[in-house]
Amino acid sequence: MEHLWQSLVAGRSSFVLYALLPTIVVTIAYVLGSALCFYVERGASLAKYKLQRKKQEASAWRRCLKHVFFHKLTSEIPLTFAAYPVFVWVGVSHEPPLPGALVVLLTLAGCFVIEDVWHYFAHRTIHTPWAYKKIHHIHHRYTTPFGPAANYAHPVETIFTGFGTVLPVILFRPHLSTMLIWIVLRQWQAISVHVGYELPWRPSRFLPFLGGARFHDRHHERFNSNYAPTFVWMDRLLGTADEDGLGLSPASTKRAVARPSSSATPGGGSTTR
Repeated sequence: MEHLWQSLVAGRSSFVLYALLPTIVVTIAYVLGSALCFYVERGASLAKYKLQRKKQEASAWRRCLKHVFFHKLTSEIPLTFAAYPVFVWVGVSHEPPLPGALVVLLTLAGCFVIEDVWHYFAHRTIHTPWAYKKIHHIHHRYTTPFGPAANYAHPVETIFTGFGTVLPVILFRPHLSTMLIWIVLRQWQAISVHVGYELPWRPSRFLPFLGGARFHDRHHERFNSNYAPTFVWMDRLLGTADEDGLGLSPASTKRAVARPSSSATPGGGSTTR
């Protein structure tokens, strides 16, 4: 593994290592994750795991992918290129030796916790009336989520909430290899909670502190709860968890978040299940 890593990074410029390589890696992760979601959406054998009855038509997939890749080219990638000196400045190393498995796992766990907290507050912020109308309504175009729509958002939202992915890198200064693993896992995690299916192999089945697709699907259905992307802690702690009927906790029937009527739903989105 050390030899393979050395062959990958030897002689590469900082721009290639900290701007171009992460861009390529996260784009490949998005494409692969979206392709898997397309298979899940079209697989009749998995229909019993669908959270909402509606399936997105091919036109919705085309619109979503067109939007995502347009903004990747016009905002996300240019900003990544412009910001890569930050990774160099904070000391993200690409030199061998590679970190051990325990170090990688602990770093990734810390990254998910920090990102979850940042994303929770950022997400609630863009649900304020002005920010929702100007920015976040784009992401809520689809009240029935599907995987690729994880990245269907206004560029300002992508930057604001996406800073949560960069923040733990700045704080922990992990090895570049760990950083690449982190951005891949974060991309796949975002896709997985938008997939619209509660699949039997989902991690949240075995780790009850994870929200999963069912938890986040409720956010797209009702808009005013379940803001955190990964864990259930922040929503439970701050009273925004809507777990009624989700079976995620023994107290799920005692939730305090009220369900809005369809006429009060921001953006006028349908809440049909």
